[in-house]
Amino acid sequence: MTMYLWLKLLAFGFAFLDTGVFVTGEESPGLNSTEKPSVLAPSDPLPARTTAFSLTSISEREYNSSETTPTLSPDNPSTEDFLNSLDNANTLNVTGVTQPPPFPTHADSQAPSAGSDTQTPSSTAIPPALTPAPGKNDTSDQSLTSTSPATSIMTASETVPTTPKQSCDEKYKGISVKYHYDYGSNSFIAKLNVSDDVKCENATCEMNEIHNLPACENKNVTIRHTSCDPPNKIIELDVPPDPESFYLKTCTEPTKANTSICLRLEKKKNFTCEEKKITHVLTCANFSSSNKTETYLEPLSPKQNYSCNLKVSYGANEFLNKNETFETDVGSPKAPPNITCNSTNSTEAMITWESPEDYFDNYVFCLLHASGENCTVLGKEKTEHNLQNLKPYTQYSVSLKASTMGKVQRDGPAVTCEFRTLEDKPTKVRRLLASRISDNSILVKCDPPSDFKGPSNGSYHMEVKTGDAFVKNESQKTCHFPVLYLQYSTKYEFKVYYNNGRHDGTPESVFHSTSYNSKALIAFLVFLIIVTFLALLFVLYKIYDLRNRRSSDIDEQQELVERDDEKQLMSVEPIHADILLETYKRKIADEGRLFLAEFQSIPRVFSKFSIKDARKPFNQNKNRYVDILPYDYNRVELSDINGDAGSNYINASYIDGFKEPRKYIAAQGPRDETVDDFWRMIWEQKATVIVMVTRCEEGNRNKCAEYWPSMEEGTRTFGDVVVKITEYKRCPDYIIQKLNITNVVLLHTRSENYELLIL
Repeated sequence: MTMYLWLKLLAFGFAFLDTGVFVTGEESPGLNSTEKPSVLAPSDPLPARTTAFSLTSISEREYNSSETTPTLSPDNPSTEDFLNSLDNANTLNVTGVTQPPPFPTHADSQAPSAGSDTQTPSSTAIPPALTPAPGKNDTSDQSLTSTSPATSIMTASETVPTTPKQSCDEKYKGISVKYHYDYGSNSFIAKLNVSDDVKCENATCEMNEIHNLPACENKNVTIRHTSCDPPNKIIELDVPPDPESFYLKTCTEPTKANTSICLRLEKKKNFTCEEKKITHVLTCANFSSSNKTETYLEPLSPKQNYSCNLKVSYGANEFLNKNETFETDVGSPKAPPNITCNSTNSTEAMITWESPEDYFDNYVFCLLHASGENCTVLGKEKTEHNLQNLKPYTQYSVSLKASTMGKVQRDGPAVTCEFRTLEDKPTKVRRLLASRISDNSILVKCDPPSDFKGPSNGSYHMEVKTGDAFVKNESQKTCHFPVLYLQYSTKYEFKVYYNNGRHDGTPESVFHSTSYNSKALIAFLVFLIIVTFLALLFVLYKIYDLRNRRSSDIDEQQELVERDDEKQLMSVEPIHADILLETYKRKIADEGRLFLAEFQSIPRVFSKFSIKDARKPFNQNKNRYVDILPYDYNRVELSDINGDAGSNYINASYIDGFKEPRKYIAAQGPRDETVDDFWRMIWEQKATVIVMVTRCEEGNRNKCAEYWPSMEEGTRTFGDVVVKITEYKRCPDYIIQKLNITNVVLLHTRSENYELLIL
């Protein structure tokens, strides 16, 4: 093999290893005088090594070379030696070229290190000498080693373009992405900011745009281009949220809405984007804020439009930019000018005014008076208002203010005026009374009318008539008219009305009569009294005389008895029931002479019986009379109440019946303090008939307390006993009442009825 062939093989090796080649006296295409050729990065993939290839590709590096080169194949020993020499070559010393790192092989430990050569290449190529490589066992026992200081290995007539392509990762390392929202498809479009028409993996690129990206999607896209080599550029797509998810919401307080605007960025729906990457800028007129929860714009003018721009970004990508106009609420209007108030009559008034110049919606009209305030809303077209149904001669005040109806009602300053309604006919006088102050004099008086409907310092007028005849009239500042010297025993009509200075009120009438002449009657009454008194004295004398006669007659018919207690008692035989009525009529005859004799035979006190219990201090207030007391031996004893001294005492005594001891009970008329004890005695003694032989009051003296309920009450409680009236019957000489009693402590009701006989 000739030396020239080895040189060609050596040049092919340099090209295969992607090493820059310089030709003597020429610069390599693509490099200027200051640039260095590209160096294969350690991380870049190495060129693949083939096992069989032709030299025709190498011969193309020569211009019109006609030399035929043998085909390289694994069967050719020279080819194998060449490939081995390429594997074992550690460095190539080329001036101004940075060599790639050595490729490790099994013979690296035996290859000598070669330093860089700084010698300037000559214009004439000097073929390198072929010397054996130390320690290398090769088929030809030779190794290619450069011994010449020259770096050029080609003739001056040869130029080989061997500049490597830049990697796509390096070429597009500064690429940026712009997102646009497509409202038609509700998705984003990612625009790659690159001049080349790149191709995408994991996505479809059309004119450097990636379509149909959902909001908040995060994905990686690989781009490539024919102008660069792998590794390709990997772009991370971080898609912003849906711009329709955001809107500006007003948060202005209604009361401040006329001079301020509050805006808050709100979300319509949830999304999966990282909220910390979302930023926004809100610009309104001269106000600007960034990333604030709420933005307040103040002070502003009422009823004005303010344009605001909202920019929302996700990371460095702005995905929302929109303008909105917000209007402040209406302000308070000015006061209505030239208000006037005029009373037209006693119940009406006319109020007039002019409209304010600025904007307003309606009027608030208020009528103020002593009893309160009444307000109403009037239309904005109104310039007058007629007040009706007012009170006569009453002071009123009118308040009028313009009002706007925005988010809240805003009232302007109020203007006022006052007026008084005219007088009207007063009402009638009240409580007109006429009273006789003497036999022929009458006093007429009344209370003022309820409504004067005019001044209250008017006058009262009175007309006096008898029948159709006019008698007199009078006028006073007060309603007090003494009418003197009228005719005796005559009926008069008195008409009184009030005049308020403009109108007479409706008259009110009262009738009253004078009396007879009392002086003439006095003489007659004195005479009548004297005659009556004399007659009364005569009657009393006759009664006294008659009683004395009857007493003497009884004494003559009866035997004389000693005046000692029981011997003094009249002996009375029992009366058979068959002759009871006849005996009663006989004894009641002659004004009850026989009954009186029996009664008078009874001594007031039996000296042999003691009366100690009744006279004890704690029992004395239970006795109605100090000289009518029960004896100790036959008094009715009540059940004791613990801790109450005298609780068993009542002024009542047992009386024997016909062959029946203690058949009856004689009791005093109960006092108010002893009514409860009386009913306790009735309950304990099981008495069923009560005969009351006295009235509650006789001769203006209390004889007995009323110890039963009335029919209107129905029931009444006396201590532990509840008394209920069930029947009331009035007879000519007596009253029968039927009662039912219940002991509330024992919760027991007597089944029998109690009869109360009042004589």
